[in-house]
Amino acid sequence: MLLKLLYDFALSKKLLDDTAFVLKPVRWVIQLDNDGQLIDDGLVETFVNENKKAHEFSIPKTTRATGGGQVSDFLVDDIGALFNLNTKPDKPLNQRSMNNLLGKHQDFWRQINEALTRTEHPAFASLLNFHTKLQGNPPAFLKMDSTGTPKWMVRKADSTEVKLGSDLFTFAVDGYVLINDEDIVRPYWRQIHAGEITESVKSAPKGLCIITGQANVPIARTHTPMVTGLPKPAKGTGAGLVGFEGDSFCSYGFKQSLNAPVSIEASKAYLAAIQYLSKQKDHWLAIGPAWLCFWAMETEAVSSYFARFLKQPDSKTVREFMVTPWKGLDQPPNKLERFIAITFSAVGPRIVVKDWLQLTVQEAENNFKDWFADLDIISYGGHDDSQDERTPLSIEQLACTTIRRKTDGRFDRDKLNPDLIAALYRAALKNESPPITLLKPVLDRLKANIAKNGVKALYDQSRFALIKLTLNRQLRTEGKVEMQPQTFETNDPAYNCGRLLAVFDSLQRSAHGSNFDGTTVAERYFGSASTTPNTAFSLLWRLHQHHLKKLRQQGEKGQRAAAKIKNSIIEIAELFEPIAPGLPPQFPRYFTLVEQGRFALGFYQQMAARKAAIDEYMKKKKAGELKQEEIDDELELADNIPQINNGDSK
Repeated sequence: MLLKLLYDFALSKKLLDDTAFVLKPVRWVIQLDNDGQLIDDGLVETFVNENKKAHEFSIPKTTRATGGGQVSDFLVDDIGALFNLNTKPDKPLNQRSMNNLLGKHQDFWRQINEALTRTEHPAFASLLNFHTKLQGNPPAFLKMDSTGTPKWMVRKADSTEVKLGSDLFTFAVDGYVLINDEDIVRPYWRQIHAGEITESVKSAPKGLCIITGQANVPIARTHTPMVTGLPKPAKGTGAGLVGFEGDSFCSYGFKQSLNAPVSIEASKAYLAAIQYLSKQKDHWLAIGPAWLCFWAMETEAVSSYFARFLKQPDSKTVREFMVTPWKGLDQPPNKLERFIAITFSAVGPRIVVKDWLQLTVQEAENNFKDWFADLDIISYGGHDDSQDERTPLSIEQLACTTIRRKTDGRFDRDKLNPDLIAALYRAALKNESPPITLLKPVLDRLKANIAKNGVKALYDQSRFALIKLTLNRQLRTEGKVEMQPQTFETNDPAYNCGRLLAVFDSLQRSAHGSNFDGTTVAERYFGSASTTPNTAFSLLWRLHQHHLKKLRQQGEKGQRAAAKIKNSIIEIAELFEPIAPGLPPQFPRYFTLVEQGRFALGFYQQMAARKAAIDEYMKKKKAGELKQEEIDDELELADNIPQINNGDSK
């Protein structure tokens, strides 16, 4: 079971050796002298590099349940716990929230007072003096900015002000950060932490642990400490994996987590495993509201290897993997080693397991090869240089094809469906087919993008790669002919209708010349042609005759170009069932969702092939490498396809 796998992982990483502390980024250190006065401006920022990431400290971690909102951590917390201030002043607190905030604030300073009593460490007296002198007011380095939306501003040591986020604060006295003190502070907290565990063990009922199988062991009423530092939709105070809040989830009169009896030690272990994994780039990938988690049971390098394919599968790495898997490793891994994959999400204070599976490394390797083979598709002349488009075959970029971009051109990944991400993750690792219904949002966005941006929408390789993968895995189960990476000959009406629309679009551009800036037939008719082809192509067939005539009027060059394009149209038209000799093809009345996907691929691949031919031709022409017999009148007149630049694909 999943909890057992997480428990074993925690033991293998020795995560229970010092559970009193956890690594966490702390952005601000409040500088005090021995009397509790602020030194200089009182605040030091811990950013350690140009990426603006706060320094990670090993901070005290309580075992008490923090979900109620009135429990604070020791020596490290936010301005709510330290100063009884609303961390989000733009959202007024109700009475319950105000009570929780006050309770957390009082708990923070109660712990400092108790630490002074038990250790007699003068630094704790300095903190209490600082707190007393504030008299309930914000410290000098905090300022409320009420212009526009209310927000807290922090004055840094260089006197500049920055907006306060969900940042953590801690204290330094006379230049020494207290949570780093191994002489008094950290040993003291280990005693407190051990005491908390002892108390929980004493009061805990005994029973059989479903994770370890051990009998007559202390069973955890609630599973703590909660996992912190997870992005939205998890709560900032932390989230747990197992919990029972309502009577409908309980049975046989059991309360809380006694409905899933897990020993206190085992519960801490599996939560420590999730906490650890969530901080490791080679084990965790956050995509909007879903988080992909993965690890190999024995070989760390295997996790790192697969992490690249999930996050940034660049074409070179993929090609090498398809030919020589595990290139770069000292030795290939054990093919029978187990590989674990989980998709997490969250609802408030609860972590949700969307899906999980375990398979061998050999199975994962084979399935990844099939995944990238199914995603393989011709590129439409290049990609955007922005970071958003560098990895068109990553799970994140594939998932983003289902949503629209914001006004700034970026994706709002919080709007992604975690079930969709779980389905793609499983498709990659388990060689399963994504739900065919996935095609609808992908195609809907494609239609909207083409209507708005024209052929610039074709630079989105991720969209067409995902369509191809979804179609092929469906077609494979039905024993039908699969879609190829680039244009291929088939008698499939939907695919050929897409190709035909691409030729009609290219013909219109050539007929109107390089200065054409009107609406193209693809922009105007892609949506209707992909759903009700008989109606759309009846009009398009008449329209293309007009464009051929216009092209022929451009002299001998135009006549030769028109003849070549007409031959292309005839070649595709011959793949349809004709009504009668000399008449247009017999077009279907409508296309199903799957057929609309094949139509989109036919259009894309035909356009991409033409774009590649134009680019190669013009490259030779500009370099002076074009031979007399290679001069192509049709391509000479076709150099009017918009080129992508920064922001065009957005």
